[in-house]
Amino acid sequence: MFRSRQPASSASTTDQLTIKTVPPMARNSRNNNNNNNNNNNPPPPPPPADDDKPLPSPILTEPQRPGTSGTEAALRVSRRKASEQLRQAERAERAYRARKRSAAARANAQGGKEHLKQAREHFAMGWKLLFAAAKAWPYVLREKRETRKMKKEEAKRKKVLEMKKKLDEKLAAVGAAEEGADEDDGERETAVMSGGRN
Repeated sequence: MFRSRQPASSASTTDQLTIKTVPPMARNSRNNNNNNNNNNNPPPPPPPADDDKPLPSPILTEPQRPGTSGTEAALRVSRRKASEQLRQAERAERAYRARKRSAAARANAQGGKEHLKQAREHFAMGWKLLFAAAKAWPYVLREKRETRKMKKEEAKRKKVLEMKKKLDEKLAAVGAAEEGADEDDGERETAVMSGGRN
């Protein structure tokens, strides 16, 4: 028995199998051959007709992969386009990032140069001023000595004024005491003189 496919003009999408039977005469001849030969050998298969194509045994052959469809090809093309767009986007992103960071780096480098230039100028100016201050240090010491001397003199003058003030107070007290003693002496003298007359 042979199986054959239906012609391609069929409207159905699946292959339909048809079974062709062997004519009775061929059966008889096969039976005769079987009778003449041993039962161990199977009879050879009859040659296929021109329009019939024999199908392979489903047990012996592996399933074939389906053919490429238009949808699969379209998906493959869209995947390739998407991967190309992704590569271009990554390239553009890297270029943008490099451009932005290089601009920031250039600005930082320029600012750093300016600051270092100012720092160099300030450093040189600082050393000049320190050298001038070291050169003028004796004058600073002399001024400190003078201010210290003036403070001592001021303290001495205040002390002398306080002593003078105390001395004046003592003299005034002694003068007052002497006047009081003179008055007492004068009264005694007048009393003695007047008492003697009486």
